[in-house]
Amino acid sequence: MEPRPPDLGAAGFRIWRATLPGRSPDPYSRTPGFPHALAPGPARHPGPGSAENHRVGHPVQVTSSEKSVNADHQRVELSHPDGSTSPLLLVPASNRDERRPAVLILPGIAVGARYYLPIARALADAGIDVAITELRGQGESTHRIGRGGGAAGYHESAAEDIPLALDAMQRELGDRRVVLLGHSMGAQISVYHLARHDPRVVGMIAVAAQSPFHRGFPTSFGRRLRFGSIVMPIVGAIAGHVPGQFFGASGRVPADRIRDWAKLASTGSMQPARADLDYLDGLARVTVPVLAVVIADDPLAPEGAARNLLAMLPSARTTLELEPLALGHNTWARRPDEIVARLVAWIDREVATTA
Repeated sequence: MEPRPPDLGAAGFRIWRATLPGRSPDPYSRTPGFPHALAPGPARHPGPGSAENHRVGHPVQVTSSEKSVNADHQRVELSHPDGSTSPLLLVPASNRDERRPAVLILPGIAVGARYYLPIARALADAGIDVAITELRGQGESTHRIGRGGGAAGYHESAAEDIPLALDAMQRELGDRRVVLLGHSMGAQISVYHLARHDPRVVGMIAVAAQSPFHRGFPTSFGRRLRFGSIVMPIVGAIAGHVPGQFFGASGRVPADRIRDWAKLASTGSMQPARADLDYLDGLARVTVPVLAVVIADDPLAPEGAARNLLAMLPSARTTLELEPLALGHNTWARRPDEIVARLVAWIDREVATTA
């Protein structure tokens, strides 16, 4: 007999039911990267072999000291403070343009690092060294999700995981200036790293990204998003995680990350749990240039939500560009030509050196 559910309403019951033992992943999950239980309209279903179907909570075990080289990229294993490991994928430029900084890609929620190899290769062809990291607890990260696992909120990613990736980039690529390239939730975490004023980071790019603040979305969807920001932390508190199905993937999402996300979705402002500094003060003092690229017909990251993301950095030199082609909330990274042309033009205009 199934346990009696808490009183969460219909959508909340759907989420709670997915946390029960023996529940198989939804085979018709929507595009990963957003609460699909709340998302408006139909979405493309990833194929069974797609990198978009990486399991969030059941990663591959790897050795922390391992380093391997594939045909066009290198893999360096990162050892995190909680004892987990994750891969950093390096795609060095074959003909580096010394004027241009390196780029560190931060994935969207429930999307594995390997998914971004096409855009990394395209940037490398433009003379830019690229690295791709995992968000803690997804892709091939070995972070333990659930009760008894280490913390995995926005602070841990901004204060521990991004610096760890930057350190590895310096070891492997040399002393380089870096631009953060964040997709969806990866851009939100990138923003919080900017608040730490890391001197190695000279700019940030957000593609198909948003503040989850509900008022940046159309009214009907904003209401559902607001509801999700209430229900999902409850589910996380009960189960120790939030089902990946809610974000269009299998596996589990760390409850810590969802709690931080929910605060941002409900109020538009958030001091991460366990923070070691005043992030809101740090955000107010960020001055590096920031670019947001809005993809046409992307209901998961509309222009209003992208503008709210930029508004979190009131002193930064921000630019918002609209990509007229409907490249998809995730699939822009697999069809990167149009986006790469925009990114390289912005890098040359805003952060490239003249030497």
